[in-house]
Amino acid sequence: MKHIIDALRQEKFKVTIYDNGTDKVDFVLAVVIDEPIDIWCVATIIGNAGALPFVEGRYLFFPGLQIDTETYDYICA
Repeated sequence: MKHIIDALRQEKFKVTIYDNGTDKVDFVLAVVIDEPIDIWCVATIIGNAGALPFVEGRYLFFPGLQIDTETYDYICA
């Protein structure tokens, strides 16, 4: 997952965390999008990671890319 985060950051996307849980906290990878074209750009970076994206406001999030403790710390650092 770190290589995806690094690639997104290299292209100047703001990587963040999205709580996808309904009954419990379920952190997944998210990216802030400013323009609709950002969705396409992020998709090309994510590639075939098996992650179907969803849009919520200005966030593009990936329920299939769950964030563990190590990745959480990496994103927040």
